[in-house]
Amino acid sequence: MLVVCVTLILIMIEDALPTSSFDGFIFKEFVLYLAIPLVVAYALRRSVRPFGIALGDRKKVARYAMMLYGIGIPFMIVGSRMSAFRSYYPRFSFGSWEEFIYWELMIGILMLSTEFLFRGFLMFGCKRAGRWAILLQAVPYAYIHLGKPMLEVYYSFFAGLAFGYIDWESKSIFPSFLVHWCASVTFDILCMV
Repeated sequence: MLVVCVTLILIMIEDALPTSSFDGFIFKEFVLYLAIPLVVAYALRRSVRPFGIALGDRKKVARYAMMLYGIGIPFMIVGSRMSAFRSYYPRFSFGSWEEFIYWELMIGILMLSTEFLFRGFLMFGCKRAGRWAILLQAVPYAYIHLGKPMLEVYYSFFAGLAFGYIDWESKSIFPSFLVHWCASVTFDILCMV
């Protein structure tokens, strides 16, 4: 119950703290979605390993990550042709490929933070609920997508279920992190071409 309360409080704080720049947004997400939950997770268990900060089953990690990314490619191609997504992504401006790479690396930090809060801290923190923890984390995960194109809000719920499942099976947040980050970079590129 503590994990659920902490997660909801962090989401409410995130909503209440506006940022004026994209790098400020990334920093805020890093602190609220990764740094604070890591401290709480360590305080609760004296290790972050039970919260998915582990390589887990490497074969499952690779297999699930490649499978989910492959399934997502057709959705990314179709979505990247929609004006609502093309006008929203990429969420940063850049003047060179070096800047583009810098921002995509920063997005990696954002994705790691997001994956840790929802799949690591919340889902693995509620492991006693069994597989219901997968559903539990997908609801607030979809909520944080409000304000983005509406189709993404719906999609994020199902993506959250898929991410939760692959992380649950592999006992690691790294499959969903890899898929989320790679898909984000791919989608940014597709929206630009």
